[in-house]
Amino acid sequence: AEFIKSGKCKSIAFLTGAGMSVGAGIPDFRSPGGMYDTLKPELLTATEEDRAAMRCEPTTVVSSDLFFRNAYPYLELRRPFILGVAEAKWKATISHWF
Repeated sequence: AEFIKSGKCKSIAFLTGAGMSVGAGIPDFRSPGGMYDTLKPELLTATEEDRAAMRCEPTTVVSSDLFFRNAYPYLELRRPFILGVAEAKWKATISHWF
């Protein structure tokens, strides 16, 4: 704290989680009703093998391995959020502005 107040500190980084966005109306991934809970792999543009992997382990949909092979499942799943950003549906919280 003293270093921060000293004027020598030029920047500060905060490590936060998805919970900081919940107050803005953005559901987190893991809670009931969140992205993993509501995931419907059968509706996504993916191979049956990838859909099976998502049913078994929902985090597959956000894995870099899947994204680099086929970005459609991630983009289709995140479409409501992406559109919400474009439509200014989400209101930044004080944590976002800090």
